[in-house]
Amino acid sequence: MMELTVNGQEQKFNFGMKFVREMDKLHEVTQYGMEFSMGLQMTMTQFLGMGSLIALSDILKAANHAAGGKLTTEKLDSFFDDEETDINAISEEVKKVLEEGKFTKVMVAQIEINQAAAEARLAQQA
Repeated sequence: MMELTVNGQEQKFNFGMKFVREMDKLHEVTQYGMEFSMGLQMTMTQFLGMGSLIALSDILKAANHAAGGKLTTEKLDSFFDDEETDINAISEEVKKVLEEGKFTKVMVAQIEINQAAAEARLAQQA
C-alpha cells in the first residue's frame, strides 16, 4: 500500500490483484477473433520504458481505485500541474512499488530486459 497527498487529501494506492484488473480494462487487443486484456503490459511499458506521465497517471488512478478511492484523471492532472508536486519522486516511488510487487515484479524485470536488449541492438547499429 502506498499513500500520497493529492490536492490536499490523503490517498491510498493498492497494487494488488484488483489493480491488475483495473489496469487491464484500459487496453484490449483483438487478435484472431479473440480479445486480450493488455492494459497492464502496455501501460507499464509506456511508464517504465518511455517515462510516460499519462501512463503514470493511469497507474495511480487504477491503484487508487483498487484501494477503494475515487481519484479522477482531472484531479491527477491538477496534482501533476501543481508546482509543489515532485513528479520525479513520485515516478521513482511508483517504480519501486512495481518492482517489488507480487503481481508486477516479473513483468517489470522482463520490460527492463527487453529495453536493455533494444538499446544494445541500437548501439550495434550505430
